[in-house]
Amino acid sequence: MIDRNTPRSMGWSDCQETSGDSEPDCRDAWLLQQIAGLDTEVEQRCALILEVLREKALDLQTDYTEAMLRERRTCQPSERGRIGLRVRTATTSAPGMFQIEWYRVQGKQRTKYLRRGKDKHGRPRMQYSLASFGRLTRWEEALILHYEPQCARLRALLHHIGQLRRDFHPLTTEARALVALGELDQDTTVEIEGDCI
Repeated sequence: MIDRNTPRSMGWSDCQETSGDSEPDCRDAWLLQQIAGLDTEVEQRCALILEVLREKALDLQTDYTEAMLRERRTCQPSERGRIGLRVRTATTSAPGMFQIEWYRVQGKQRTKYLRRGKDKHGRPRMQYSLASFGRLTRWEEALILHYEPQCARLRALLHHIGQLRRDFHPLTTEARALVALGELDQDTTVEIEGDCI
């Protein structure tokens, strides 16, 4: 059974006691206040989670770079490898969002970011396939197989947080539209089969 009474701690009962004849207005104000509070709470929680995820991504980048440099010191020049891992923020990213990308060194001052490719639905894949990296040394392949699943999990979490933010924002817009429709209904009369309501 659904409890139609809103707890006093949420402020609705206080609104009921003081509203008198303006109960719909009070309900609308309460609804908008609760949704705005929920929107703020979601944004704050997402920001906290994104900070922790960014730290984890930077730790992975550091661990990979240290392991890569150790391997490069022991290899001959032809086996040194050219794959790197970078955590970066795009200029068009939403607040707190970042990208975890692999790249190939193509000279002293030049890198090329590798493409992840698309899944069967045409969306960017969360995980790079080994084919995305091109020619690899054995030790690079081993490092990539170790670090890429962790990076893919972080990318998936970032994707879901972004999706949550995108899906949540229309809630405020829809609530405002509902309240606006309610205000219009109070001022209009409707005629149904000759009777006015």
